[in-house]
Amino acid sequence: MNEEWAASNSILNFTVDPNYSGKNLPGWFLMNTYLQRHLGQVMHFQPHDDFDSGRAAVLSGQFDLVYANPFDWVQYQQKLAFRPIVKPRNHFDEVYLCGKADGPMHSPEDFPERIRIASAHPGTLVHMVGLFLMDKADIDRARLEFVFTGSYQGVLKALLQGQADLGFLFDEVYLSASKLIRERLRIIDQSDDAFAFHAFCIGPRLFPQQDMLTDLLCAMEADARGKVLLDDLGFAGFEAVTEDEIACLSTLADEYISGHEAIDIRATSSLEVADTAFVVAREDPGEGTN
Repeated sequence: MNEEWAASNSILNFTVDPNYSGKNLPGWFLMNTYLQRHLGQVMHFQPHDDFDSGRAAVLSGQFDLVYANPFDWVQYQQKLAFRPIVKPRNHFDEVYLCGKADGPMHSPEDFPERIRIASAHPGTLVHMVGLFLMDKADIDRARLEFVFTGSYQGVLKALLQGQADLGFLFDEVYLSASKLIRERLRIIDQSDDAFAFHAFCIGPRLFPQQDMLTDLLCAMEADARGKVLLDDLGFAGFEAVTEDEIACLSTLADEYISGHEAIDIRATSSLEVADTAFVVAREDPGEGTN
C-alpha cells in the first residue's frame, strides 16, 4: 500500500445502509476489521439506526467509506464527489407489494378507496418502485395514504399489526424474514427490473486506495476468511460498478427525486388529494426529509 498516504491521513470512517447494519451488526464490525487489516489503515465503523441520521452523517462529511442504497449513493456522488466502486454480484434491489395473507386483498381490484401503505421512507428507491407498481395497476395516487415507518422491519410490523393495508417491502427483508412471518404475508405484486443496487462508495480520502479496495472486495470469495464473512453477511461476492450503471441509476434517481411526477396530481385527480400522496422532493439535511 502507499505508506506515505496512510501516514498522512487520520482514521478512516465506515458506515452502512441502516437496513443492513440492523440485520447483521456483528458481521459488519467484522467486515470493518477485515478491510482495515488488508488496507493497513485504521478504520472506525459507525452504524446508524435510521435513514435520515445515516444520510445526514455522510452528507456532513463524517465518512470515507459507505455501503449505501441506490438513492443515497447517487446523492453522495453528486454532493460529495463519492465514487461507487463495488456492488453485490448478480444481485439487484427489488420491491414486493405485500398485504396480509388473511386479508381481503388479492389483487388491485380488491383495494379499498383509501389505501394505507406502509413504507420505510419516501427518499428510497423502494418507495419509488412501489409507486411505480401502483401506477402499473392504474391506482390513482390520490388514494394513497402513507405510513412512513423509518425501517423495513417497521413496514413488516405495520402490516402484521393492521396499521396498513399494504406495504412497500425491500425484497431482501422479505426473503430473510422467518417462515412464520412470510406465511402471514401475501405478495400482490413485485418488481423485476434488475437495474438498481447497493454499492460500496468511497470519499476523496480513499481515492488513492480505489484500485486496492476494489480488488480486495472483488477477491473476497477467493480468500478463506473473506468467504466466511461474505456468507455471514449474505453476499455471494462483489463486482466492480460500471460507468454506464452509474449514469443510468443517477438519471432515474434525479427524475424521481425532483418530484416532477407529482406536480399534476391535484389537477388530474378526481379525488381530494392528501399531501402524503405527493412524492417528497430531496432537501438538504436539517431542512426535513431528504
